[in-house]
Amino acid sequence: MRRTFARTLTILAAAAALVFQQAAAAAPQAATITDNATVPIEFITTSCSGEPVIINGESHVVFHATGTPGGQQVARFHINFRLSGESASGARYVVNETVNSTETRDADGAPSTFTSVSHLNVVSTGGAENLRVRTTIHTTVNANGEITATSFEFTTECGG
Repeated sequence: MRRTFARTLTILAAAAALVFQQAAAAAPQAATITDNATVPIEFITTSCSGEPVIINGESHVVFHATGTPGGQQVARFHINFRLSGESASGARYVVNETVNSTETRDADGAPSTFTSVSHLNVVSTGGAENLRVRTTIHTTVNANGEITATSFEFTTECGG
């Protein structure tokens, strides 16, 4: 189920590359693209006591990209997570977070990179310790707008 979460973030990075291609093709005219979607999320993490916690819900994703007449492209992601979960022993958790990311690509068609670091605070509604889930996604796009490398890191910390 972690793969579902990773796949969602990878899809977002791929969308950025695609929009950059479309914005570059529209130059020298300015181009703006906005997309708005609700994406189901489900993943398993481990509680501080070592129990699996199934987290699920939805993320609302707004993607906005602008291409300038000079050929520069700027993409922005705004993601609202509304998630909840429960451990095997019945400890309940909620996640209400917002993540923002921006990528800028120059007009010269040079390769670009996109890195997004997100922290999701998984808050216990009872006496269990809170969790902090950190995700890092890094994508490299070549001069043709093709994704050439993607990495995804997913870690959990206890605290709070």
